[in-house]
Amino acid sequence: MNETNSGNLPGKLEFYGGRWMVFVPFILALIGLIYIASRNANIPEYWVIFLLPIVLGILLAKNREAYSQAVIRGLMDPLVAIMVMALTLAGVAGSLLSQSGVIGTLAVYTAEAHLTGSLFTFVTFLLTCLVAFATGTSVGTILTVGPILYPVGCLLGANPAFLIGAIVSGGAFGDNLAPVSDTTIASATTQEMDIGGVVRSRLKYSLPAAGISALLYLLIPEKGTLPLIGGIEKFTQKAEPLSLLMLLVPIVIVVLCFMRRHLVTALSCGVITGLVVGLITGIFKPSDIVSVPQQFGAGGVVLDGINNAIPTVLFVLMIFPLINILREGGGLEIILNGLSKIVKTPRGAETAIVSSEIVLNAATGVNTVAIVATGELANKLGKRYNIHGYRRANLLDCAGATFNYILPYMVPVLMGTMLSTANKPFPEALPVAPIQISISEFYPWVMLIILIISILTGYGRTFMSDSASQVTPKIETN
Repeated sequence: MNETNSGNLPGKLEFYGGRWMVFVPFILALIGLIYIASRNANIPEYWVIFLLPIVLGILLAKNREAYSQAVIRGLMDPLVAIMVMALTLAGVAGSLLSQSGVIGTLAVYTAEAHLTGSLFTFVTFLLTCLVAFATGTSVGTILTVGPILYPVGCLLGANPAFLIGAIVSGGAFGDNLAPVSDTTIASATTQEMDIGGVVRSRLKYSLPAAGISALLYLLIPEKGTLPLIGGIEKFTQKAEPLSLLMLLVPIVIVVLCFMRRHLVTALSCGVITGLVVGLITGIFKPSDIVSVPQQFGAGGVVLDGINNAIPTVLFVLMIFPLINILREGGGLEIILNGLSKIVKTPRGAETAIVSSEIVLNAATGVNTVAIVATGELANKLGKRYNIHGYRRANLLDCAGATFNYILPYMVPVLMGTMLSTANKPFPEALPVAPIQISISEFYPWVMLIILIISILTGYGRTFMSDSASQVTPKIETN
């Protein structure tokens, strides 16, 4: 029987063709993701793109037992367990919010205030930021608030391009800052940091970017349609004031994270809060939580949330073996040794981290992929220059909030175009082109400027030796 204990290595991980062949599985996965991006596809099963290179890579390994155990050790990484559990609970928390009616209620109150033109765009950005921060998903936020706020805003005289730009920008803000966001979880865990500390330290980047963006949406003159308030009713539903109590879900999660409670503890308490509030207020019936129909299968809010998280969970399970193959095969050392020839300062290290992630993000079209793939490099390179883990996590996540929302072929931008096509408030309304949306998304552009200034000037840069309170905290694994 083969030894499978992670402490007993079956042999050194080497490849036919030399040490550079260690990059082949990762390059194959990258090619697959580029192909998906070039086809403008948004398939939830993109984890398959990682599975196939892992399987094919065994043909290149001189010691296939060593290769197989490297794959298993990648799956056994404590970060995998934390991310899988956190992403699953975050999916359930987001499902509780999206199905409670709170988002529709907020949209109704906004429409009833009869805000017009740029003022409606301004409020739309703030509202979308709130929803995205609560749910932690930019794509889910666009899909949820877009079909309501976009047509209503057009009827109230808002410029369609700026309106969609505000919706996508708000989604980017939530994806960047929310404790339940997959990018926040990925950036914090790969740098061995606690979520609460990461979110607190990220405020110095995210809040200025959001404030400047909100001001731009409010002040920039826009040429929209004339207000056509009479047609708004068909795009809104009846307000449900009790649903606003569901905002306790993200509040509980954020407070516990800020109190440095374990991420799984904070998410679990948030989910419990949502279930209790939903059942007490009648927002949900017991059968809505978990339902088992007479036919084979099951449904309900909890299962919907888990199903929404499954693609990202499977992605985590596939990419960590790839990263561990690079680690045990010497690939990361090759990269670090190469960078050491050109990187001489903390500023250079930060530039290398951000540049690497942006290139991967632009190639793959998925910012979480880029963050996790760059995480190990950022951890090792950052520690070499004593850069604090909070700073490393912020560089990763803030970089993921830029080109992922700016490039015209990225999923959020394409969803904005689809939004303008599928939700026309009146027959003569024209679809908004991807390039128009890219230009109208202020948050990613402002964040990119802040990120560049931050690296050049050292704004927000902290070191592991700055103070005793900033010693790198280890993530709980028990």
